[in-house]
Amino acid sequence: MCKKHTLVSITVLRPVRLTLFAVIMAVVSSPPIVAQDFESGAVRLGLLYEPGYVPALVVSPIMADSNLAEFAGEVEEIVRRDLYLSDRFDIISVPDSLRSEGPPNYPLWNQLGAVWLVTSDVSGPVDSPILRVALHDVVYGTLKSVQAFSLPEISADGFRMAVHRVTDEIVSWATDGEQGIAATRIAFRRGSNDGTWALWVIDSDGENAQRISTGEFNVFSPAFSPDGSRIAYTIQDDLGYFTLLETNRITRSQREIASSRLLLTPNYVPDGRLAYAQLVGSGAEVILEGVGQITDTRGDALNPTFSPDGRRFAFEADPTGEPQVYVKPVVGGQPRRISVYVRNERTNAVGPDWSPDGSRIVYTAMNKGSFQIFTVNPDGTDRRMLTSRGQNEAPSWAPDGRHVVFESVDVRGRTIWILDTVTGRSRVLTSGQLDYLPDWSPPLPLGS
Repeated sequence: MCKKHTLVSITVLRPVRLTLFAVIMAVVSSPPIVAQDFESGAVRLGLLYEPGYVPALVVSPIMADSNLAEFAGEVEEIVRRDLYLSDRFDIISVPDSLRSEGPPNYPLWNQLGAVWLVTSDVSGPVDSPILRVALHDVVYGTLKSVQAFSLPEISADGFRMAVHRVTDEIVSWATDGEQGIAATRIAFRRGSNDGTWALWVIDSDGENAQRISTGEFNVFSPAFSPDGSRIAYTIQDDLGYFTLLETNRITRSQREIASSRLLLTPNYVPDGRLAYAQLVGSGAEVILEGVGQITDTRGDALNPTFSPDGRRFAFEADPTGEPQVYVKPVVGGQPRRISVYVRNERTNAVGPDWSPDGSRIVYTAMNKGSFQIFTVNPDGTDRRMLTSRGQNEAPSWAPDGRHVVFESVDVRGRTIWILDTVTGRSRVLTSGQLDYLPDWSPPLPLGS
């Protein structure tokens, strides 16, 4: 039987964009949404997903001396939760009667339905412990992989991210090299009840939320660099002028890239250069660092996103009077529409994001009066709708190419959600009332 997942519906739809400036003014001046009581069990995504095989995995308790017991317990909790949130495993709880030292009892775990078994131990001083992790193939009764990790102490700023990297290694072992999402962060725009906006980042498990921007400027469109060390975003001052900034998350330094009466939706080319939408004449066009203008829509061109080889990009433009998603070579060539346009119907399509493996483009489109999340091949074929209820917008791919983060409206306000496009499982990432425009980082470097 297929599993059903739906998002909660709302009674008031978000208006379709008439002009770029109208949207900006609506976002800037819109009143805060008042949070209400919310029943999390009522949130679903509204589509049928084919059930697939999910291997069962056991995380055995970490063996540790008494001086490292607290450390071991914290690591075990993070790893177990990370593996669950990867959506790749059915996590089996370990009863106290099965908690034992010594070699793994493969026949017993096999009988209980386990495919994978994670065992580990921790040793060394409290301020620089060594975690030794092993992944066992229960079915074949063999040791799959083993590695020792040097971790910081619990109180260190990088503790959680270091443990997340351990989890991603386990995922890679069990999936023959596929990318995990634990050691990543998501940047987003957050509004407050006093009308101010700021740039925030949060770990992919919903922990460790941090404000990045300073001051009282209005913040738009955060984007991570390909190596995760930088975040680009725009701010708008009291006079309405926009400035494109880039913050180095490791050195904490900041550089100003451009300033204009209109400057939005920055994004990085895989080689690290920035592209963004800037006012050219009466509308916005896409500008690429070192190249210049790479669109000529004579309207509004926004949200550039690039293929992994950097030769093509997708963007939204409105030559028909309502925005649609197009794909175009960076050098030469004509844009090709890949979204579905129906004359005299509200089929707005905006906010594309190219998947890390290059196979799919995710975007937002109007469907029967509401905004939903779609994916499509870069040539416009095989269009799929990922959500079907509520208002869901601004999708961004995870580095594993299967998870998508997006903003959604429910009775609490506008929050950030994560969807596994394989199983259909979804979860709330943030609990803010006005959280917008998420962008998923690549696997983050040390020190992030």
